[in-house]
Amino acid sequence: MAAFAVGSWVADHIEQGVVQNSGTAAALYIESVLPNQSRGESDDAIISDSSRLALRRVFQEGILRERVVTYIIWSSSGEILDSFRPEERGLVYEPSPALLKALSGDVAAEFQTLQAQAGHPEAVLGVPLLEVYVPIRDTNTGAVLFVVEFYQRAEDLAEALTAARRDSWKFVSRIFAFSGALLFIIVHAGSRLIERQREQLRLQLEESRQLSKSNEVLRKHVSQAAQRSTAQSEKIMQRIGQDLHDGVAQHLSLASLRLEAAGFQSSKDAETVRESLANAMAELRAISRGLSLPDLAKLDLKECAAQAVKDHNKSFGSNAELIENPGIDIDTSFATRLCVYRFLQESLSNASRHAEATEIAAKLAVNSDWITVLVTDNGKGFEQGAVAGVRDDGGQGLVGLSDRAATLGGKVEITSQPGKGTTVRLLLPILEDGQ
Repeated sequence: MAAFAVGSWVADHIEQGVVQNSGTAAALYIESVLPNQSRGESDDAIISDSSRLALRRVFQEGILRERVVTYIIWSSSGEILDSFRPEERGLVYEPSPALLKALSGDVAAEFQTLQAQAGHPEAVLGVPLLEVYVPIRDTNTGAVLFVVEFYQRAEDLAEALTAARRDSWKFVSRIFAFSGALLFIIVHAGSRLIERQREQLRLQLEESRQLSKSNEVLRKHVSQAAQRSTAQSEKIMQRIGQDLHDGVAQHLSLASLRLEAAGFQSSKDAETVRESLANAMAELRAISRGLSLPDLAKLDLKECAAQAVKDHNKSFGSNAELIENPGIDIDTSFATRLCVYRFLQESLSNASRHAEATEIAAKLAVNSDWITVLVTDNGKGFEQGAVAGVRDDGGQGLVGLSDRAATLGGKVEITSQPGKGTTVRLLLPILEDGQ
């Protein structure tokens, strides 16, 4: 479409230029054969008889006889002053655009093919013609007196125009063909580069997917190994706690009784030993409570949370309550239940021992993706940068709980301000539990 538009524009302008130049040359010839033109002998005469005779001789008897089909001499008002056919003299017509252009002083030329009898005895139908309007001026004033319109056979001009059109179309076609080929090469090269880059990106994406899958598998293995290690460590600590309670604590209790039976009740040293034994037994019982666990394998998630709150209230004489959302009946792994139990055990213990809270509430909620355990209290609160680590009495500490939750893909969030209580939240993904 671009080639057609450019080719048509170039061909039209070439044709207009050639036609106008041919018309100008013909006009110069017509002007050269006329005598010095001025108004006729009377004031009303526009064209002199000598000029009329000269034009008649040129068109009917001179060298243009074989080339000129017809001619008309026009006045500025559109009246025919003279014509190849005498009967047309005196007729008045509406001036055409070409005649108006000539009356303004410019040569007008148009190229056409004659399709009707022009009135000339030797006129040939269907031949290409050059229509020329020549303004004739007064030699004294320079004003246009009349316009000579004539039709000249233009077979040579038609051939020249055809050749010019053909050459211009060839040139435009070659330019656009070259441009199109160059554009095709550029686009093709760019397309191949894009395809190569797309293939590279596809391979990199596939490699990234494979690496992600491998990392996911490794992460699951690490998580499962951490869960097994945590569960095994809990069992070991529980056994140590039972051994301390059933073994060392019993021996210390027996030693205390033997001291009383040996008659050292009133001795100062006996009192010191008795107090030391009592303190040791209290510390051993506290350590064994921190290490001991109920049989979580037989409990579900809801029962684990309830057991943790119950054990806390029994040990600390607290009134903490558990708020449960409906729909918590889900299957969870031992590591998840253990994490929930330890989280409640540590959070509730901190609320009672360190925060000095009078109101403690625990909440267990489950949605489609996460298990949420929330512990809130009205205690004295603390600066969040001062979170304690692992407790000396066997407790885990919030840092230890965060690490435990991280092995399950979860996290622990703490919100607290001095004097405004504390909120501790445990989030565990359910999807991890089925692994």
